[in-house]
Formats: sequence, structure tokens, C-alpha cells
Amino acid sequence: MLSSTESSKPETDAQETENQSTGSTDSRSISRQTILRRGILFAVLLVIVLGLKNPVVNAVQSYRAARFKLDCKAQIEAEDWTGTRSTALAWRKMDPDSDDALVFLAEAAVQLDDPEEAAESLSKVSDDYHGALQALAVCAELQFTDLNQPYAAEATWKRMLEIDPLADVAHQRLIYFYAMTLQRQAMRDQIEQAMELGCEPPESYPYLLLANVLNFSDGLKKVSRWRQSDRDDETLEVAQSIYAAKRTEDSGMATFGIQTITPGDKTLLDRCIQKYPGNLEALSLQIEFAMFGGDPKTVAKLLVQAGAEAESDSRFWRYRGWLFQERGRDEEAAKSLERALEINQFEWQSRWLLADIYRKLGKSELASKHAKIAAQGKDLQTQLFERPNARDLTPELMQEIYDYLHSIGPSIPLDAIEKRI
Repeated sequence: MLSSTESSKPETDAQETENQSTGSTDSRSISRQTILRRGILFAVLLVIVLGLKNPVVNAVQSYRAARFKLDCKAQIEAEDWTGTRSTALAWRKMDPDSDDALVFLAEAAVQLDDPEEAAESLSKVSDDYHGALQALAVCAELQFTDLNQPYAAEATWKRMLEIDPLADVAHQRLIYFYAMTLQRQAMRDQIEQAMELGCEPPESYPYLLLANVLNFSDGLKKVSRWRQSDRDDETLEVAQSIYAAKRTEDSGMATFGIQTITPGDKTLLDRCIQKYPGNLEALSLQIEFAMFGGDPKTVAKLLVQAGAEAESDSRFWRYRGWLFQERGRDEEAAKSLERALEINQFEWQSRWLLADIYRKLGKSELASKHAKIAAQGKDLQTQLFERPNARDLTPELMQEIYDYLHSIGPSIPLDAIEKRI
């Protein structure tokens, strides 16, 4: 047989070598030891190079894992959540790499009203786990709601997008978080990224068009709750102060005119201005209040406080344009407003001001064009604020959004909405 033929030659070679070196007569025993050593060495190399596991141990672990899974399922059906938790923990102890055990552990933790353990368990699933996206989505919601840890949830959603850039849930939740916390640039970037991938949620369009006037009826409640876990976070503190300042006497949400500025309590906002003198969100609301009050001196003073970050914020170029207009410097006003539209072409407020400046400068054709688009934008803003929520968009309203974007010109949102319509 092949095995006999294969084994005879090494034995002969070993015997000759052994006789030459030592003259031993027990060459058969030595040659067998040599073969055994070589066999062990070869097996070790296979384990190291190929990562092979002991098949017997592997089979036992597979059997035990199957038993753990069956036990967990039976305990869940019996609503024995303590038993499920104990079994899942034992399973993880036997196999620390088991993602299924983590999911069962999280399920038990949720039922036992322990969202912290549930989120921690789900956060440990590996990226290549077959249910990774679903597990991480649940993990993020627990962090975002039950645990009041929005930044942990943000990290989890970003991790989901690293696993799959088309994970629409992650895009939707990140957009919502950035909008709710008034992180306008982060929101716009996330929306455009989702649009380019073709997985933007419907509310992307209202959020984008209302970026400079974002307001939420439950904004104060939610941001105040998130602050419980991070009292010193500037973004959350400023957002809370803005929602408080925009709160109407009947705890409603103002949508237009002076009532959108500060119908509520300005105490927190004034405190934030002192604590964070360069914060653009706090400065913006104070500047808008001064503009409504016809106070160019205060506007100029507050503009000086804005740092380099304001150079990429369309609102602050609009404020400069308004200030130049108040001072009769129309050419400089036009340049500032044009710059505002370069940064955010969907801002109808800047177009409205620019149309008026163009009329004064004798550019009647341009004035008429911008005034028409601005009127579209203003009307659209009114309709969007009147919707029960940002996702509730009728086909007719989507068509109006398309018409507005089309009148402005080429853009990522225009390309995206064309595909939808």
C-alpha cells in the first residue's frame, strides 16, 4: 500500500544516518521517534499557519453552543428572563466570541429592565456578525433614549455606516440627532451623504430647507433629558437655552416673525452667551433678536464675537449684509449676501435681502429673479412648518420642493429628489 511504501524510505534513511553517526543497532526505534517528532512539528505548523483547532474540542464546543442556544430559546418562550441571562452568561464564559450569546443576554437584560447591560452586550457584537446591523440599531436606541447617551448612540450609528454605508436607519437617526441638537453643518453633511447614496429619509428635505430656522416642539424636553448625563456639554447646553428662549407662553412652538426669536425665557441663553461668547448658535439667536429690534450697534458688537467658524456659516454673511445695508453700503451688502448664497443656496432670507439690494443698485432683472425664488422659499417654509411632522410630506408638497430646488439650480438635493419623483 501507499502508506507502507511511503514509510519505508524514511526508516532506511534514518537507519543509515544513525549507523554512520553512532553505530547504534536500535535504529528502528530512533527512526520512529524521528517520524513522530516530525509529525508533531508538522501538526503544530498547521495549527499556527492555518489556525486549525482541535477537531475534538471544536466539536464539543459546537455541541455545547447548540445546547446553550436551545436552552436560551426555551427559557425565552417560558419568559424565564433570569434563567436566560444566566444561560447566556455561561455560554459567553464557555465561548467569549459568541455573538448569539450576547444577543440572548441583551434580550434578557431588556426584559429585566436593565438597558445598560443590554446596550453593553449589543455593543460587543462583531462587525461580521450576521445580525450586526440589527443588534447595533437596538443598542443605539437604548443609548439614545433609555440611557440618555446621545453621543454613544452617535458613535454606534457611525459604526453601522462603517459596516454598511447604505444602512438607512443609521443615516436617519444621525440626521435627526444633528437637527435636534442644532448641529446644522453636521446635519447638512449627513443629509448630502445619504442623498448621494440614495438612502436619505423623507425628512431630509424639510431639514435641509429649514436648516437655518430649525425648531422642534419637543426640543427642550429631549435636550434637557440628554443633559442629565452630560451637564458640561456645550452643544447640548446651548441647544437647551435656544429651545427655552423660543418656547411660547402656551408651551408651543412659534414658526414666524418675532415670536420665532425669543418669546420664552432668555435666562439660559444670556448665561450661554457669557459662558460661550463665541458659540455661533447662541450668537445667531441674539443677533436675530437685535435685527428684529432694529439695533445695528448690537448686531455689530455680536458679530465681532464670532470666530473663524462663522466664515463658513451663511447666517453670519446674511447678518453682515443686513448691517451693511443699514449703513447704506449696498455694494458690500450685496457681496456679503452673495457669499451667504454660495454657502447655502437654499436660504430664502438672503435672497430676499439681496433682491432688495439689487433693485437699489439698478440690477432689476437679477432682483426680480431672486425675489421670485425667495417668495417660493418663504411659502414653502410656511407649509413645512404646518405639517404635523417632518416625515409627513404629500406628493404635492414634494413636487413644490422639487420646483423650488429646480429654480435654484443644480445640487445634490435636486438630483436626489428627481430620482424620488
